[in-house]
Amino acid sequence: MKITRLSWILGLGIVMTIALSACSSGAPTALPTRVATQTPWIIERVITATPEPPIATTIPPSGNVPVKTPTKAPTAKPAVVPTVKPPVAPPVAAASPTTAPPACSVGAVTLLFPENGAPRNTRKDGSGGSAFIMKWTPFQNGDSDPSMGYRIEMESKRGGKTINGATVYVAHNKYLRDGQQFVFDARAVSLLAAGENASVTWKVIVVKSTGSFNDTDYNVTPPGVVACSAASIPFTIQLIVPD
Repeated sequence: MKITRLSWILGLGIVMTIALSACSSGAPTALPTRVATQTPWIIERVITATPEPPIATTIPPSGNVPVKTPTKAPTAKPAVVPTVKPPVAPPVAAASPTTAPPACSVGAVTLLFPENGAPRNTRKDGSGGSAFIMKWTPFQNGDSDPSMGYRIEMESKRGGKTINGATVYVAHNKYLRDGQQFVFDARAVSLLAAGENASVTWKVIVVKSTGSFNDTDYNVTPPGVVACSAASIPFTIQLIVPD
């Protein structure tokens, strides 16, 4: 097989040799003469390059890509309410000065008469009966400021129920002038009984006034009166209305 192929190649080479000899036997072809000044042809090809976009275009997600939903809703900020200032109140006029109560402090007095539990008589119509002659130790043995005095408080009860009462004032200097005693008249005593037997509790308090005491009417309250002592230990008078 190899010998046949080689023979075929050798025959082909002979044929080509003969053909080349025939061509070279003619007149030689003159080679073209190149002129030195001739400008060669230059073919230019302009290649335009398309620039890439500076920012890549975002490809929208396809329908198969799940969109993430925020799990926490944004917190809404409360609306700002403007602060309204209340109207300024007009200045309050200063109160007019008042007379200050007098300052005083003395010890409590001791009741002397009538003795605690002593009986006294009265009448229903107030036409007679016993007056209350009341005595106690004065807070000062001699005369004092005329604004000093005593308040006598009386309360009548029957069976634990309050029936009547009275509050009277006496100046300290008058109390001394009257022999260190105060007389609560028979008619006033009858009003305490209110027509029937009663128990009258009484006590005395040292007081001071910004003015003076009324020496003719012990029912008048002195101006600006204040207490200067604690109340005395009270006594009780058994007020009896005879049949």
